[in-house]
Amino acid sequence: MRAGRNGSDLRCLIRRIFPGANPLRRRTDYFEPVALLLVALIAVATVVAALFVAQSELRGRLADVDREQAAKHQVVATVVAELGDAAGTAHRPVAVRWGQAPDEHFAVIQLPARAPAAGTVPVWLDQQGQPTSPPLTRAEATQAAGMAGASVLLGSALFTTVALMGARLIVTRRRLAAWAAEWEKVGPQWRNHAS
Repeated sequence: MRAGRNGSDLRCLIRRIFPGANPLRRRTDYFEPVALLLVALIAVATVVAALFVAQSELRGRLADVDREQAAKHQVVATVVAELGDAAGTAHRPVAVRWGQAPDEHFAVIQLPARAPAAGTVPVWLDQQGQPTSPPLTRAEATQAAGMAGASVLLGSALFTTVALMGARLIVTRRRLAAWAAEWEKVGPQWRNHAS
């Protein structure tokens, strides 16, 4: 008994998706199955494109990570003096020194406002020995690649949703206009038949 019901449910679903030879079908009835097929194809293409973009971005970012980690090195510097007021800012300038005499170096770096301005701090240096920003990490590269792939997915989903809603609006208006035109033809005959 249950198998028969599943079979009829499947037939109803197929008839609903593909109108077939129903004599009452209209040309606009083919919109739903075609739109469903297009949305499925766009979804598959979008997933493939998002994976491609994410992998490409990851390869590029990992190359940047390797290049930056080879070009930068870290030293431990001692804070010498606080140079500015940290009120209302996220960072404040501090003077630091590293190395031993006669190869002692001084620089001004930006320290987070909440960090204590005493003791030692890590300082990243470029190949010329000048303070620079820390190198990219693999986690940052992976995060950037994930964001690129997610952007492709979200952009495609937004575009597809807006396009589908716009197309449904146009099809619905055409369907209603066709019904109104047919009612203009049939309506007078129906009224005369009813009286």
